[in-house]
Amino acid sequence: MPDDRGSPDLAHGVPPVAVSSTSTRVNLTGSWKYIRPVYQDKVAPCNQGCPVGIDIEGYMNLLREDRIEDAIGLLLRENALPAVTGRVCYHPCENACNRAWLDDAVSIHGVERMLGDLAIEQRILPEPETPRPETVGIVGSGPAGLSCAYHLARLGYTVTVYEAEAEPGGILRYGIPEYRLPKDVLAHEVNRIRALGVDFRCGVQVGRDLPLNVLESHDAVFVATGARRGRALGIEGEDLPGVRAGLDFLREVNRGGRPALGHRVVVVGGGNTAMDCARTALRLGAEVLVLYRRGREGMPAHDEEVEDALREGVRFEFLAAPVRVESTERVPDREPLEAIEATFDRFEGEPPAPHVAGLTCTRMRLEEPDRSGRPRPVPVEGSEFFVAADLVLTALGEDPDFDFLPEDVERASGVVRVNALNATGHGALFAGGDITDEPHTVAFALGSGKRAAVGIDRYLRFRAGEIGDGADLSELRQGPKGNISVTRWVGGDPVRRTDPVNRVVTFQETNPAHFAPVARAADRHLPPGERRLGFREANLGLEREQALAEARRCFNCGVCNECELCLVFCPDLAISRSAGGGYEIAYEYCKGCGVCATECPRGAITMTREGL
Repeated sequence: MPDDRGSPDLAHGVPPVAVSSTSTRVNLTGSWKYIRPVYQDKVAPCNQGCPVGIDIEGYMNLLREDRIEDAIGLLLRENALPAVTGRVCYHPCENACNRAWLDDAVSIHGVERMLGDLAIEQRILPEPETPRPETVGIVGSGPAGLSCAYHLARLGYTVTVYEAEAEPGGILRYGIPEYRLPKDVLAHEVNRIRALGVDFRCGVQVGRDLPLNVLESHDAVFVATGARRGRALGIEGEDLPGVRAGLDFLREVNRGGRPALGHRVVVVGGGNTAMDCARTALRLGAEVLVLYRRGREGMPAHDEEVEDALREGVRFEFLAAPVRVESTERVPDREPLEAIEATFDRFEGEPPAPHVAGLTCTRMRLEEPDRSGRPRPVPVEGSEFFVAADLVLTALGEDPDFDFLPEDVERASGVVRVNALNATGHGALFAGGDITDEPHTVAFALGSGKRAAVGIDRYLRFRAGEIGDGADLSELRQGPKGNISVTRWVGGDPVRRTDPVNRVVTFQETNPAHFAPVARAADRHLPPGERRLGFREANLGLEREQALAEARRCFNCGVCNECELCLVFCPDLAISRSAGGGYEIAYEYCKGCGVCATECPRGAITMTREGL
């Protein structure tokens, strides 16, 4: 068969095609569709995963645009203590990060710490709202109390904080070691709250120095006294000298004390307080052993804390639990004498007698899960062994003390019952932090205080006849399960939103093909040998440029950041730039093919049924 490509009727080998002599605008291909794309800004999973309720994606996007001051401002709208949380929060937001499915989660805590430190360096002070006539009393200046005071002051209220200790900060000042949270960082953040007009009255314990009913002179009261009572071991001998509650030990050290520890310290427990006790005792010169009744994988302590403790030289004995505290008057007969004699060589001079000599422990095995869903540890018969100790620190968790509260304040399972905005149901009394049913972490306490601030503002405005009682709280949350956003409560969002919906974007709704794998920046640390020598900050965070690079790794899930891929990929040229920013779709030409939604890197376009 002859080859047509050389025919003079087919120039350049191209067959004849139909060509329109008019503009393609006359062909309204939009009439073909039954679905259409719409731009909808949704919620990034990190925002919903943040217990504080921070618009993480929002400030990441502002950093991408080099709007650093605006990013700090957006962060300070929601978080009273960003330089603190950037250091001590265990960043559950990163566990929710969609980027982790591609390579590694964005170092959100590193970026937040950088912004928090910049806010301190630049002495940024958020502007408060119009002053209001009402006053609010806050009991406790831990993270929940500080957060509530900060947001109420910004909302225009006169706030007085009553604190039992000599300085404000609560667990931040007296419970978290300085190698994790330097005191000057906390002081700067507290001073920002002071600068908003908050009055701190320290050395005043409500219920002892000041009856709670005296606070009724305030228009509302928020109670956030924290969990200060350590749980007992519940075994024979725990009242011996040399057995201490871990939190009491940390308070003494954080006040500047340097207690004599002897040579060997045993920490009983597997939570973050146990890690703080172990790493603090190590810095005071002791050999430290952590005794935990479950395995490593069952520890409630954050994995980074456990890894740091191991690197620094803390030893761990897993699947082991104490059954009796032994005194210097009674030691196990089966123990070789030289192992026991070491317990008498720990202090200068004679130790008090009787004194702790160590712990008789038992091995544990894990059986069927208990009511918490965790494997249940049970003793192994005949497996007892002895651990010599000069000091035993107990870190089994803490319980709140709220005996000073009115009897009609509802309690359940050892906590105060509150509603979604932390009201107790007793008049204008609100409660939050560790005395309510929430995880005992700084981030959850900060979020609790912020919710209470919104709740108090709503209560007082309703009482003043300024608002009704029908606000939809779901619209205030960062996603269906997230915490309250103050920005959504007061308005004035600095970030332009396009048809926002309160729905969280999954990884499957993003298009990772448009993102190149980039390694996550790792925090800088002091070498383990240097850490043990004192209480210098161990985690040095990210350099500023590293933090900005991490912000650029953010997918900006669910939010259009004008990358123009929809415009480029639209086969009908139906998408164009809008004069006010963003894009417009000419639906008379869009035939609903869905290419724009498929190619959108961050799931900011939704295909909907035509006519809906």
